[in-house]
Amino acid sequence: MIPHIKKTFLTGLFVLIPILVTIYIIYIVVSFADTFISPLMKNITMALTGKEIYIPGTGLILFILMTYLTGVTASNFIGKRLLLFGERMLKKIPFVKGIYTSVKDMIDAFSSDKMKSFKEVVLVEYPFKGRYVIGFITNRIFDDAKGTLCSVFIPTTPNPTSGFLVMIPEADIIFTDTPIDDAIKYIVSLGTLKVNLEWKDKNSSVF
Repeated sequence: MIPHIKKTFLTGLFVLIPILVTIYIIYIVVSFADTFISPLMKNITMALTGKEIYIPGTGLILFILMTYLTGVTASNFIGKRLLLFGERMLKKIPFVKGIYTSVKDMIDAFSSDKMKSFKEVVLVEYPFKGRYVIGFITNRIFDDAKGTLCSVFIPTTPNPTSGFLVMIPEADIIFTDTPIDDAIKYIVSLGTLKVNLEWKDKNSSVF
């Protein structure tokens, strides 16, 4: 009876945690936007009507609008120049520089452009022979003397935004047909998620 209750409780916990974390992050973002936007809206309504009027959800609506306008600005030449200038200013402030750079690198790691640079999911023997890690090929370098060297990004778990880059001869790499999204989910789940690693040059293997 106790093992069944424990198993059921853990199952519910693992289902609830991602949902609650997502809701909490959304709540923080909306509350943060409301903190700055609500006083502004109260001042505007006071100037127009002579009364302070609080409209629930105004912060969220204006935050969405602000995000959209930022995207529009970042999509044109002048906007990009302004954003680059602002970014350079932020990077000159010691404490702010570290926070901004870390957050931006984390977001960039999962942007569509960066994900496209992950060309293939592979297995490489690391840290020694007979032990395998999942990696992503990001580039190939052709050398007449050494043959083909592959740039392989080895992500850490459970945070795949960090890791290290190794140069490995193509002949020493095991290539798979595994989708990149599935491989990332496998890494984030600490290996608990069942993923099919279809070896291109060997029989199918399931991890």
